[in-house]
Amino acid sequence: MPFRRLILLGSIFWLLVQPAAEVRAELVVVVNARCGVAAMTRNEVINIFFGRNRQYFNGIEAQPVDLSDTHPDRLRFYGLLVGKDLSEINAYWSRQVFSGRMQPPAKVGSTEEVLKWVVSHPGGIGFVDLAKADARVRVVYELTP
Repeated sequence: MPFRRLILLGSIFWLLVQPAAEVRAELVVVVNARCGVAAMTRNEVINIFFGRNRQYFNGIEAQPVDLSDTHPDRLRFYGLLVGKDLSEINAYWSRQVFSGRMQPPAKVGSTEEVLKWVVSHPGGIGFVDLAKADARVRVVYELTP
């Protein structure tokens, strides 16, 4: 009997000390629901967020919004989208600004502000957790690990 208890206690202890699987919401790219864009490819999203394309396929000006450097979803977004960390993203934008080519997307502090930006700009595009996307925006791309 003591051996069974030892095995049971050992099993319980092992389950408790195992690192819990981190639950993360899925990140999605959203656009203003009235802009006429139904879906985007990964390359289209990259080109918009890195300033290479300034318009959607239908001619509407794309107005991307980014999260602040301290927001954890920003690191996840660029990691999933292009496999780069924030220092590489910030260095890219520093080079673009210094050369006078372009300006980085506007930055806001929360996903709620991202949604407000996207809704208030006809060509608004941003990224949020899937659970936060509502009827005011349209999901056009899902980032998967």
